[in-house]
Amino acid sequence: MKLAYFPGCAATGTGRELNSSTLAACQAYGIELAEIPNWVCCGASAAHMTHPNLARALPAVSLAKAATMDVEGVLTACAACYNRLRLVELECKESDAARQEIEALADVRLEAVPPVRHIIEVFDPAQVAAKRSRAMSSLRVACYYGCLLTRPKEVSLDPNTVNPRVLDGLVRACGAETVEWPFKTECCGASLVLPQPESVARLSGRLLDAAQACGAEAIVVACPLCHSNLDLMQPTARRALATASPLPILYLTELVALALGAPESKLDLGRHTVPVPSLA
Repeated sequence: MKLAYFPGCAATGTGRELNSSTLAACQAYGIELAEIPNWVCCGASAAHMTHPNLARALPAVSLAKAATMDVEGVLTACAACYNRLRLVELECKESDAARQEIEALADVRLEAVPPVRHIIEVFDPAQVAAKRSRAMSSLRVACYYGCLLTRPKEVSLDPNTVNPRVLDGLVRACGAETVEWPFKTECCGASLVLPQPESVARLSGRLLDAAQACGAEAIVVACPLCHSNLDLMQPTARRALATASPLPILYLTELVALALGAPESKLDLGRHTVPVPSLA
């Protein structure tokens, strides 16, 4: 399988661990990635809040470039990038009038829009389990979906948007144990980390407390902003809510890469604020 890769803006900054582990996991699984040349920011929530047409035009630019590549679809590991790209893909495919309007906004051609896939979708749990070379049965994990992988329902990775299971199944395929907990799709505070850090500390702290209360030894995420709020902001959140002890925050791609035998030297585990336990 060959896919056009949309790294997203966080790939060279706060989400560098997500990028490196995505590349390592895909290589170990057998997926070929070709980065979209001169891709542009998807707009994330900032463009959506600024003007709806900006939120449509920005993803269209990168989708048009991907459409010229010899690939089966577009892959991103960022929840926000997936959400924005997928919504534009669906709008273009559902209405010729909408597609033509988006083409005019972005000055591109989108007659053949490639399917957009989040990295959770490309890993078959059965194949991951069969290829697994590391045992992680001692790790108990809370799977955190956040806001953008299940909302709006048109782009949800799971038909059950309240209690999704798709990430849980993949984590179990990696050999880890998943725990049931009530905050799978609650907001971590997202970009409020800049204007209202105290709100993010409170919201993230609730998630950390709930995960630990349900027996989790780590939280697995698939969004760089969620990871930043739960990991980088964790010391502040723990002080705000007196959370008992540090809780490692792992990207799904890190777990998959490690399960499939990727060397830790290909990952950026040392960038985590809360140290990642040995999973060998």
